[in-house]
Amino acid sequence: MNHRALTRVTLAAVLAVSGTAVAQDLHELKSVPGTPVQDGAVPNGWVEAPSIDLGTHLEGEVARGKWTFKNPTDKAQSINSFQPSCTCSKVAVRVGGKTYRIENQPKPHTLYRVATDDKGVESKEMVESVPIGPGESGEIDVELDLRGVSGTKEASAIVHTTDEKNLVLTLKAKATATQFFQVVPPEINLNKMNWQDKRDFAVRITSPLQKDFEITGHDALPDKMEISYKKEMNGDAATWLVEGTYGPGIDPRAGGGMLNLKTNVQDKFVQLRVIAWVEGPLTIKPGAFVPLGRIAAGQGSKKEIEIEPTDAFDLQVEKIEMNNLTIDAKLVTVTPHKDGKVLKILIEVSPDAPKRLVRGDLVVHLNHPAARVQEFQFNGFVR
Repeated sequence: MNHRALTRVTLAAVLAVSGTAVAQDLHELKSVPGTPVQDGAVPNGWVEAPSIDLGTHLEGEVARGKWTFKNPTDKAQSINSFQPSCTCSKVAVRVGGKTYRIENQPKPHTLYRVATDDKGVESKEMVESVPIGPGESGEIDVELDLRGVSGTKEASAIVHTTDEKNLVLTLKAKATATQFFQVVPPEINLNKMNWQDKRDFAVRITSPLQKDFEITGHDALPDKMEISYKKEMNGDAATWLVEGTYGPGIDPRAGGGMLNLKTNVQDKFVQLRVIAWVEGPLTIKPGAFVPLGRIAAGQGSKKEIEIEPTDAFDLQVEKIEMNNLTIDAKLVTVTPHKDGKVLKILIEVSPDAPKRLVRGDLVVHLNHPAARVQEFQFNGFVR
């Protein structure tokens, strides 16, 4: 083993999502960091509790704990490397009154000895190993970042020492992240709906950390959405039932929205997401942009826009405007006609159009009360 190799310390975090609710009070959930657990790590001569539980925390917090180690030999030893893994967790070694920290500069998994003077100014020196005297004890601090975690997050570190009887130490840590409020279902998906539809939805809200709480109000609701809420008690635990409706008359561009419910708990709020794929009053092909493509000189070009109501409405054109034309307006004509319930708008470029870019904005005024104006842009090139 090369004892001059740069020491490298980091933790690999393996995400595991658990849907199990934590039904304990806050002081119960905040278990003492460093609690030994039985999860497969084998005890060794250096670390009595190689597997530790960092407890339960809120999603987004940082779980902290430590492994305690001791050089079991009567000779000076060293920790000369840690198996590198993911940088989302941090590790530091404290022994002999000195602290060693792993950073990713000037290259990944670089080991520094860190000191802080009386004025709080930190200095650091790059080193190659962590020396440990005969029988000397120390600690390996670990941090797990729980941002974006729901459930259990696990981490491990493989430590290499110069002790011939314990050349490799396997250390494991885990922490559990939970939301302050739990919402069932976690997301309200109303799926596909017509702009004239009205859909009902309902969710239940509990808190594994605050058994009894109040919903005191809500921020402004998304357009065309209404809600009501009531409290139910199961023993000393509160469940809030939130019921709501979405529609009718929905803007297809909205597609749902976010609900923010205020509570009486430390200015915390509950966020609910409503998702809907809203079909508007009209189906339009090819869309707001109409490509004319290459227009052969002397031949002209034709392109149709199809506008179809999603209900039985008799769609009619009230007025058509053309703006921002790059060629003479006499060389572009727009003609509407009906094909059953489908309204078709024919754009024609004259064979006399000059060789140049043909572009313009088309504004179609309709008789539909929910879609009175439709705007299109067309372009092509005469060659």
